[in-house]
Amino acid sequence: MKQCLFFVTALFFWSASFSQDLNTRAKLQVTVSDDKGLAVENATVEIRKQKDSSLVKAAFTDKKGIAEMENIRAGFYWIKISATGYRPANGNVFELKTGETQLQLPAVVLQPSVNTLQEVTVTGKKPFLQRLQDRLVVNVENSIVSAGSSAMDVLERSPGISIDQNDVIAMRGRQGVIIMIDGKPTPLSGADLANYLRGLPANAIERIDLITNPSSRYDASGNSGIIDIRMRKDQRMGTNGTLNAGYGQGVYPKANTGGTVNYRNKKWNLFGNYNYSYRVNLNHLLLDRSFYSNNAYAGGDLKDNYSKRPSDFHALRSGADFFPDKKNIIGFVVTHNQGIFQNTTNNNSIVINPQKQYSSTFQTTALNNDGSRNTVANLNFKHSFDKPGKELTADIDYGRYRNTSLTNTATKYYTLGGGMLQPDYTLLGDQLGTLTLRTAKIDFTNPLAKSAKLEAGAKTSYVSSDNDAKFTDISTGTPVNDVNKTNHFFYDEYNNAAYINYSREFKKFNIQFGLRGEHTRVKTHQVMGNTYFDSSYFQLFPSAFINYKIKDDQTIGLSVSRRIDRPGYAQLNPFLFLIDVTTYATGNPSLLPQFTWSYELNYTIKGINLSASYSHTKQNQNIAIARFKDVFPNIPQADNVTVQIPINLSSSDYYGITLAAPVRLNKWWNMIHNANLYYNQFNGSLGSTTLNNGKPAFDYRVNNSFTMGGGWSSELNGNYTTGGQYGFMVLDPQWGIAAGVQKSLWQNRATLRLNVTDIFWTNLPKAVITYNNYIEKWHAYRETRVANLSFTWRFGKNTVQAARRRTTASEEERQRAGN
Repeated sequence: MKQCLFFVTALFFWSASFSQDLNTRAKLQVTVSDDKGLAVENATVEIRKQKDSSLVKAAFTDKKGIAEMENIRAGFYWIKISATGYRPANGNVFELKTGETQLQLPAVVLQPSVNTLQEVTVTGKKPFLQRLQDRLVVNVENSIVSAGSSAMDVLERSPGISIDQNDVIAMRGRQGVIIMIDGKPTPLSGADLANYLRGLPANAIERIDLITNPSSRYDASGNSGIIDIRMRKDQRMGTNGTLNAGYGQGVYPKANTGGTVNYRNKKWNLFGNYNYSYRVNLNHLLLDRSFYSNNAYAGGDLKDNYSKRPSDFHALRSGADFFPDKKNIIGFVVTHNQGIFQNTTNNNSIVINPQKQYSSTFQTTALNNDGSRNTVANLNFKHSFDKPGKELTADIDYGRYRNTSLTNTATKYYTLGGGMLQPDYTLLGDQLGTLTLRTAKIDFTNPLAKSAKLEAGAKTSYVSSDNDAKFTDISTGTPVNDVNKTNHFFYDEYNNAAYINYSREFKKFNIQFGLRGEHTRVKTHQVMGNTYFDSSYFQLFPSAFINYKIKDDQTIGLSVSRRIDRPGYAQLNPFLFLIDVTTYATGNPSLLPQFTWSYELNYTIKGINLSASYSHTKQNQNIAIARFKDVFPNIPQADNVTVQIPINLSSSDYYGITLAAPVRLNKWWNMIHNANLYYNQFNGSLGSTTLNNGKPAFDYRVNNSFTMGGGWSSELNGNYTTGGQYGFMVLDPQWGIAAGVQKSLWQNRATLRLNVTDIFWTNLPKAVITYNNYIEKWHAYRETRVANLSFTWRFGKNTVQAARRRTTASEEERQRAGN
């Protein structure tokens, strides 16, 4: 650990000390206008070397048509200018002499193109991490280290993201993250979401957007922000696509393959992609559990839980856009995925008596055969008015998620000498869950005078869930229905929302104010006990954003918003799931939504971003571990049995400071530093345990990218976290190092990548959970160290056509099914 800390610290300070180049560099400026003499805004200006036309730097023109590029070395160059609606233009070769600090290039006049959708050749490469005004973008397709990994692996390596032993995802130390796929929240939850993310290959992902404070246009859910996973799309004219394949080896093998195909002309855009993955995952969990009564030790156990999880996963996405005229677009998208997830778990437990002596053992073998089949269809429409920027969009979604689970859990009890202690216990489970979502939304955007804009929209949704679980005890050889575990649960939710946003650009600053109102009604029916629940509520969610431009390279901004986190559908499911005979998990139909006020102040200077944030959450949702008899008092059980159950704490407070600093050491070495210092404070109680404390935590990640000659490039990444507190759980520190190399082939039409993640196998979670009557210590060994080899081939035309991003109506609903 000390060696790792020394390495990361030395690397940071060494990079900072060499970030100033010893050679004199100059600032170039060029003005771009059209044939009428008007400034052309957002034109792309590229500086290229005369020798080999390689790209040196690129910039966009501002409202005055001026583009500036700094830190250019002496040499011979030429410029290339391109803009939508204009013909590309190339400037003459010019010389930047040694000692010059500034050079004004001749003005460039662009001529309008006959076809306003002129193609633009792809020349640039996005960095792995990009800090934008309202989000951090992880460009997965440009990451060498991410090749061959799964979506879950990429998330775990993303700045500020952590995943605990229950696969709960947190952003900057806060749980309650909304996960979207192409702007649509996935309805999967718990183990179903984890299976989906582990089955989804990273090479099917274009980028991941980390949004910490969304505006009122987004659904109000997500107290800690939004993770939007954007899938790859081929945006080129004509027929084109990609093919990819990869193999990885950790403790167990992993493989993936897939491809995309796209056809586009002036009237149609047809697209589709398919990805398949086969992965065998490992989860080796060590548990040390201690029980107390009246502050005296009452017994405990030591558990060695080894799980091997082979999975087959298929993901298919297809759709089309039809352009009947220049003002209207009609499209549809169908997304389907299905998987088989088998799990063999061997659990060896040693029982400890109140005198802290070993008293007996038991062994549990759990066989799971889980299946998922999920389909969502979207129909969308977009109308553009004569007024530029004025548009109307509409979406209708229908989705069906079906999950099955067959389980066989067999337990044998032994004395310390190996003799049989009591009869074996075998439980069979047959579970079926179906979730159906129906959503529709409409959005309207209207530019106003003086650089202002008005946005408004409405959304309605109806989600129904039917979960049936049958458990049979076959210990005696005669099947007997277990009435304490067999159950049938129905859930219906109706949600209606509307929002309005106003924004305006001034010379030195811009503002945005929004208000969203949501009305929700929830109805549940639990067959066991014939229990009904019916409630409704209406809430307002305001938001405000203000950004002030101090200088061209300095901006300060302030944002505030109120958000809601409704429970995931699986969190409300009261089914009792057997992990082993002393450990259960269940949902909580009485779980309430949590409400959060979030505030963020950010400052950006020359690409370096510093932000300070604070949030206060009421009715904080958290996972608790309780004595079984406290949760189910009518079911006779031994004292030393626990159940995992979601609960509401009274409140939580979050304080955080985040730094994102790109550093260019020289033309072949770029670094991106991301640091996050935060403190979580929790308030609440569970039984006799009162919680009113927190713990500071620090998370640091560095990404090094090296560009070498001959199409070679490489990456070296490191991360370190001190841990942190999540409710009753306190995590230990962990760190990891990853490296990869890439070779471009066949005139950049193919890419070969080799990488190794978590080289020293140290990025492993470890924690302590503390209550007045119970303490649990756990340590999880996962396959964080994997060597991956992947190959990608791109075929078809290499010209880019602007693509339309599709954000459908079922954003929040699809997420909550996966939360």
